[in-house]
Amino acid sequence: MLYMPNFNISKVDVKLLSIFSAVYEHNSISLAAERLNLSQPYVSHALERLRLAFNDPLFVRAGRSIAPTERAHFLAPEISTLVEKLIELSVPNHLEISEMNTCFSISANDFERQLIIPNLLKTLLRDAPKASLNLSNTKDQYVESLRQREYDLVITPLKPPSHLDIYSKALFTDQPRCLFDSSQISAEEVTENYINLDHAAVQFGSNKARIVDQILKLKGVSRNIKLVTPSFEALPSLIRDTRIIATVPSRLQDSLFTGFGSTAFPFDCPDMTFNMVWHKATHLSPTHQWLRSVIEELV
Repeated sequence: MLYMPNFNISKVDVKLLSIFSAVYEHNSISLAAERLNLSQPYVSHALERLRLAFNDPLFVRAGRSIAPTERAHFLAPEISTLVEKLIELSVPNHLEISEMNTCFSISANDFERQLIIPNLLKTLLRDAPKASLNLSNTKDQYVESLRQREYDLVITPLKPPSHLDIYSKALFTDQPRCLFDSSQISAEEVTENYINLDHAAVQFGSNKARIVDQILKLKGVSRNIKLVTPSFEALPSLIRDTRIIATVPSRLQDSLFTGFGSTAFPFDCPDMTFNMVWHKATHLSPTHQWLRSVIEELV
């Protein structure tokens, strides 16, 4: 509940509340202004009006940035929910899927693309022929890209951040599996001598925290990595006719690695969860709700 002593609701409108949310999410007046396509003086003036309405500084200087006050922390989730509800009231309920001409921008690396995009494209061509897809690789830090609407949706195994303006949902889980050229090496040898054999690894962007290596580090061992590639797609042709092992998500066995030998990862490993992540700007959009529901069904 947003009731406060001396609180004057007549001084606050939806635009002011949206500005509050943007400043809270970014801890920056300039970034909030940029995202909302407003001038910095306008945002600063809006904050002054909010401070008077709530009888609190709301944001104070913290070095080169700003930090929310205790009351701002209290207000933030309530204001975010209120703004979403008001936006929801203005969104039409009816969606004519066959007439949608939205270009959906999806960020996903090649494993997720291999798994999801072919059938998603077929669904679009059949049910929403005027819609289109724009695909890109996932950046290490994708939150700002979501906020700037570079992406509408991110599909990633990275843990979703805890921000009021970011939503996420677990799509599926997978386990790592060892794939190799069975004409060069046997499943038994891979299982018994995994650590001492040569390995290939995939590294996306500058993020060096590979999931398999994190698991092995906890067990006090490490792999002998002979090859690092920027995608899974490059691996099959590179490790064919070699004794190099690729430890990859198990579902790749039936797509990219068809015909390769396979055995279970020889260490206990928690399931890898792949998430669908989006920004509140598209949270209530009927077209984007439809897209997310289709992806869930396909997975």
